[in-house]
Amino acid sequence: MINTERGAARGAPRSVLITGATGFLGAYLLRDLLDATDAEIVCLVRAATLPECLQRIRANLQSYGLWRDGDERRIVPLQGDLAAPDLGLDTDTFAAMAARVDAIFHNGGQVNFLAPYESLAAANAGGTLAVLRLASSVRIKPVHLVSTLGVYVTEDQLEATVRERSAPPKAEGQQGGYNQSKWVAEQLALAARARGLPVAVYRPARITGDSRTGGCNLGDYFSSWIKGCVQLGLAPRLDGDGFDMAPVDYVSRAIVQLALGAGDQNGNFHFLNPHRMSLGELVATLRAAGYALDQADYGTWRTALQDAAAKSRDNALATFAPLFPEQVDPREPAFDCSATMGAVAPLGTVCPPADRTLLETYIGFMQQRGFLPAPRRNEAAA
Repeated sequence: MINTERGAARGAPRSVLITGATGFLGAYLLRDLLDATDAEIVCLVRAATLPECLQRIRANLQSYGLWRDGDERRIVPLQGDLAAPDLGLDTDTFAAMAARVDAIFHNGGQVNFLAPYESLAAANAGGTLAVLRLASSVRIKPVHLVSTLGVYVTEDQLEATVRERSAPPKAEGQQGGYNQSKWVAEQLALAARARGLPVAVYRPARITGDSRTGGCNLGDYFSSWIKGCVQLGLAPRLDGDGFDMAPVDYVSRAIVQLALGAGDQNGNFHFLNPHRMSLGELVATLRAAGYALDQADYGTWRTALQDAAAKSRDNALATFAPLFPEQVDPREPAFDCSATMGAVAPLGTVCPPADRTLLETYIGFMQQRGFLPAPRRNEAAA
């Protein structure tokens, strides 16, 4: 049975454990937790030494302009590994952490959309199980699990409307090892919730860059898609298709606010920008930024990408090329995230629209970092 003894008040934790602080969303969650609480933030990091743990955390925050002098005084690095038993902690350290922390933000995991379930299970499913065991040891601690809306992209949901109150996703039809591993992690968390452990599940769709600075994860699918199409000089034409862009600063701030009291401690929360950007508008924005970009039917674009990927790995989309099927299924779930948005809107947290202004901010960051080539203004289209 789960120990029902509780620690600090939900809105004022004294000590918080976060996984995935060296990732993209993790950097923003760490920043927002530092800003919104007075707690020490224990960061589980895979590294050889404690100084290296702190170095990785600091370098990650600095890369997005989030590090502030003095942060090191409240950050407690913890050597560990999500893929190892008990988070890679020895028995004494595991017990000490179970007694020390008041809440857990489980954001870490292995992200690979091409890997099979077997290679992701240890970190994504096993790591979640260890987090839940730590949360229920010594005294009860709420868990804030970051999952994905991808677990609802299954055949039975393709033409349905998915809301925060919708039934949990089914095992049947989970596409790819990553979504399968996240589905298993969710099932473990929901089972723990049913036994009395407070578990909130946060399901983002596509998380994009900072709406203020443009800071992006330059290795993710969205950034790679932008650069890959620029490199090809070609983008696909798909009627009715477009990009959802949920800025990382919005998602992170909303998660922290919901966790600290704005949302149900056993709630399900979804993050998807209600304003999508059409492919035509995206291409027009890239052209206005100085990039020569044509549009072709999906089949022609896919062939061009495959040809480029076969010749070299230089194209940013080369590693993602196997994800593009011969035929595109235009059906997808309709996600209604109004309950999540309504919970944080009174706190001033509103999702910026996915429009030209937002994309231009991202393009500027990509150019500043040398990720995108210098634009050829003479080829810009109106």
